[in-house]
Amino acid sequence: MQVGPETCLSARLAIYRDGEPGPKVEEVQGTGPKELIHKLCTATEAVIRDLGADSPQPALGALIENLVHAGFESPSISILDGGRTLRVADRGPGIADKRRALEAGYSSAGAAERRVIAGVGSGLAIAAWQAERRGGKLEITDNLGGGTVVTLTFAGAVGDAVVERAVPLLATLVESRPANSDRPSELSDNGKRVLLLLAELGGAAVETICDELRISGPAAGSELDSLRRLGLLDQTDRFHVVLTPAGLGYLDGIFVE
Repeated sequence: MQVGPETCLSARLAIYRDGEPGPKVEEVQGTGPKELIHKLCTATEAVIRDLGADSPQPALGALIENLVHAGFESPSISILDGGRTLRVADRGPGIADKRRALEAGYSSAGAAERRVIAGVGSGLAIAAWQAERRGGKLEITDNLGGGTVVTLTFAGAVGDAVVERAVPLLATLVESRPANSDRPSELSDNGKRVLLLLAELGGAAVETICDELRISGPAAGSELDSLRRLGLLDQTDRFHVVLTPAGLGYLDGIFVE
């Protein structure tokens, strides 16, 4: 499918509720990939909250943004188990190397995809890491007849006994966490995105941060100043910033509030 910014796109949202014989099915439409992704994220988050479960960000966004690789061929999202299971399916070309798709920093996105989604490929890795932290898992399987099915499950909230175990994914972030360090006060959404992007890239120029996260120079400068004051990042020169050990440590809990 040739997908442009004015292409009319749609996706099927199936909501399974306990005690009901079948799912409630809704159609979500958007003009172009960005609008459809935004509407799907908003609709899915609302359903999950309505079911009384936690909205699994950024895992939810990563699964939905992954549809860009399928060209939005027959996308569907199923919400099951009271909002604790999210299944995103498509009829795209599929994922040949499923293991590599879960490597932080790996991306098969080309120029067209990068115009739609920001970051450099850690989305599914972060989603899997977040799921494991909450006693769940992320699975990538082939769809019947072609395409991909990504299933994300959460068994409990962070802090439950079931999730008090080691997490292999993104282990370097955990190992870099300073001993007895306290997390700084709550960061803004842009501040969190800056930390994740720097972890993905191993450091970045300010211009790259603006381009990848689609924020203005003044907004980026404000976030970088705040993160620097908290000791979460440093500058190797006037234009290049990197995470400090404290910044890497912060990521261990940034997405598991």
